Amino acid sequence: MRRPVPLHAPSQAFWQVRGFQFHQQVAPESGWAFENAHRQTAGVVIFQFVARGRMYYRDRRGAHEVLPGGAALFALGEESYYGVRPEFGEPLTTHHMSLHGAGLLDHVNQLRARFGSVYRLGEDNPVLEAMRPLTDQSRPRSAADASLHAAALYAWLMRLYAYLEEQWSREKPPVERAVEELLRHPLQPWSLKAVSARHGVSREHLTRVFAARTGKGPAAWLAGAKLQKALELLRDTGLPVAAVAEQSGFTSKHTLARRVRKATGRSPGGYRKSSR
Repeated sequence: MRRPVPLHAPSQAFWQVRGFQFHQQVAPESGWAFENAHRQTAGVVIFQFVARGRMYYRDRRGAHEVLPGGAALFALGEESYYGVRPEFGEPLTTHHMSLHGAGLLDHVNQLRARFGSVYRLGEDNPVLEAMRPLTDQSRPRSAADASLHAAALYAWLMRLYAYLEEQWSREKPPVERAVEELLRHPLQPWSLKAVSARHGVSREHLTRVFAARTGKGPAAWLAGAKLQKALELLRDTGLPVAAVAEQSGFTSKHTLARRVRKATGRSPGGYRKSSR
């Protein structure tokens, strides 16, 4: 049996912290500013947290003043800009780290598509707390395994996502939270009555807002999402029909078969053969 080759250096595919600095201080008249479109190593992600002062950030979505407790998440090689302005007056103090790895930017882009690139985190938050042990693993004397470091970095990014999701949820009206719950978990065996009661809204109001967002009522939209998942599994996997039904949220393979036949004119097996 062949022994695995020892890994002496982090693979470029592994997620890693490439560089970091805490308490970086910048004077407002220093000219500290960066056009990211012209910077090398496209795809490297930067997380920049403002501890004191103000930072200016601009991308295609607009311009922002990032205040103390705020952060910006962006990538080199894209059309964005950040820096300080002389009129800000006070010095800027930041904590930042640069991140790299295969697929990292895809994850970051998904996060930014939902929450944007600038966030209000506050001085005491779990995202910032987890940043220091993550960067400690990147110090030259650290013996952290590259794969474990990559897993820790992934956990940090998911912690940021969860923090922003919780913040978003607190700020949205109850009916929007109910709609979002349905949209994010379409394969669950939902009861609209139970979802409405949990969020303190009427079922009728939830249905109206959901239809305004999606163009369909909740029942029709959720049924369509389950059907699309089932067709995808039939087309792309060799799973038994019963397993397809379970994994796409149908109560039985017979219910799945009726829906597939109504939508495609074929049985699940017939649809699978024709799609291949």
